[in-house]
Amino acid sequence: TGLGKVVVGAFLGGYIILYGQVQSWTPQLVTNPLQQTPPNKMTEVFWGMFNCFPTLVGAIVIYTSSTFVDYDMGGMITWLVVIIVTFAIIFAINSSIHSFLVVKYAKSDTVAKSVGFYYMSNAVGRLVGTLGSGFLYTYAGGQVETLGGYAAGNDARLGLAACFVAGTISSLLAAVITIWIKDEDAGLKCGNCCTLVEPKATDAIEGEEGAGASPQETTGNTERSALSA
Repeated sequence: TGLGKVVVGAFLGGYIILYGQVQSWTPQLVTNPLQQTPPNKMTEVFWGMFNCFPTLVGAIVIYTSSTFVDYDMGGMITWLVVIIVTFAIIFAINSSIHSFLVVKYAKSDTVAKSVGFYYMSNAVGRLVGTLGSGFLYTYAGGQVETLGGYAAGNDARLGLAACFVAGTISSLLAAVITIWIKDEDAGLKCGNCCTLVEPKATDAIEGEEGAGASPQETTGNTERSALSA
């Protein structure tokens, strides 16, 4: 026997509350102290990669640990709570960064459209994830009956491990895709003492901006520089 419906419902409610609070506190408690404000592409790649670890650890533990193989109820609950809470915290940080970057990358005249497309994609992703995880949980470990289909798996442990593997792959793909965005000038820090990606030199950035400026703007910038000197 597993946990009761009330306990499971209370846990899911707590998950949603924790997720929302961490998302709203991310600038104050995470990105500001780590000097990752305002976030850029490198910030999201960093946290996107970090987001893979809870689900990867979960898949390994569920598949290999004697706690799950022997169906130790207390141990399984402890492992799942720790893994899911850790994932909720890291994923909420990612979500907060996503929300900022969507507005940052949107064109000034299409902000509403870009944000709407983001939440539409979010909803589709949740739908596909729900259907996909249900399929994996049901059929992972099933025996091949015919060339056309599978029998439902009879080992819930394998089904749950497969869901965690799929979550890890999805997080990894999202982080890798983000690498192609052109937004790395500010580099990436992880606190005062650690620079993971060196920022572009200020002169080089100003040179790129100046290259696209009109002669009048260039002249004005030169005059202002002279005055400040």
